[in-house]
Amino acid sequence: MLRCRLSRGRLRSWLVACLVLTVCTGTPRILAAALVTPEEINSVRVYKKMANATVLIASAYVSAHHIAQASGKGIGSGVLIDEQGSIVTNAHVVEGAANITVTLHDGTRLPAELIGSDPQSDVALLHVTLPQGPHAPAQLGDSDKLEIGQKVLAIGHPFGLGYAFSTGIVSGFGQLLETKQEVFQERVIQTTTPINPGNSGGPLVDSEDRVVGINSAILMGAQNIGFAIPINTVKSIVTELRTNGRVIRPWLGIKGKFVTDEVRNLIALPLVSGLLIIDVEDGSPARAIGLRAGELDVTIEGESWVLGGDILVAVNGQDVKTSEQYAKVLRQLKAKQTIEIKVVRDGEYRSKFVTLDERPTPPSPLQHPKIEVPPVVPQGLEFVPF
Repeated sequence: MLRCRLSRGRLRSWLVACLVLTVCTGTPRILAAALVTPEEINSVRVYKKMANATVLIASAYVSAHHIAQASGKGIGSGVLIDEQGSIVTNAHVVEGAANITVTLHDGTRLPAELIGSDPQSDVALLHVTLPQGPHAPAQLGDSDKLEIGQKVLAIGHPFGLGYAFSTGIVSGFGQLLETKQEVFQERVIQTTTPINPGNSGGPLVDSEDRVVGINSAILMGAQNIGFAIPINTVKSIVTELRTNGRVIRPWLGIKGKFVTDEVRNLIALPLVSGLLIIDVEDGSPARAIGLRAGELDVTIEGESWVLGGDILVAVNGQDVKTSEQYAKVLRQLKAKQTIEIKVVRDGEYRSKFVTLDERPTPPSPLQHPKIEVPPVVPQGLEFVPF
């Protein structure tokens, strides 16, 4: 047996040398081995690029009653879309805020001005005065080209814990709003990408670091089902917010549901494909020309219906027998425009002319005097609804 005797000092020196050798030679190999696939390498690249265009938004509020609640604060995310300081976020992130503060990726905190907000699409446009120096706004993609199964990535500030990155796929397309309404929202992106309160307003991007959506909502009680506003919808909304500070939409004043084959087969009434009117709003153009809503409440295969109303089947000679056709026609209409509509009442087709009004804007929450937002997000933060 060969024995080697070392003094304590030499032994200590030998151990230190081994440790230094391990750190110097082993660690780089471990780090290199962490990124072993092109997909992982690309994800890291996308994050590093998009994080610079993603901001933290702190919204401060003042309660209408000082005893009930002195003040509240909310957080969300946003996307820098140009070098002039334009930032897109969700309307619900900044709605009713007395003060809005934006924190850039490098930690710079800037006061933000609300240019305009559209609660229906849940899009808001902010402006900040950027400090001098280079800035990297996000590149906006084309959400119409998205496919189910395509990989997407989300960046934001969940719960105000700092920048966070998550990945998933486009799992479908749908609508956030109920179908019992006159104006149907454009399709929204459904994704498996994990998002949480604080991700609201942050970017949903593709593998080529192009923003394809703005993260907006999660489905309560579900797992890995989130929704994002398509970036093509955001582009059109932003254009109107810059011009008017709001989105001007045409208003007929009806709410309804599209007649399905199941309803036609089960109900012995003269039903045709189209929008079955279940409500006519007071003071609306629809009320003025005498459109009629249903009065017979029934439940068909677990779904509530109101039968007996007019069925809208065409606008300006174009069919509106499906939600897709209806949305396409509505995009062509403007407030103060006179249109021809065709409805079916008691099995008979009738044509009417009507002049559309501007859709009334819901009253905004009371704006309070400006207040200062603390430099550090405190614990016990109350979030705006996600």
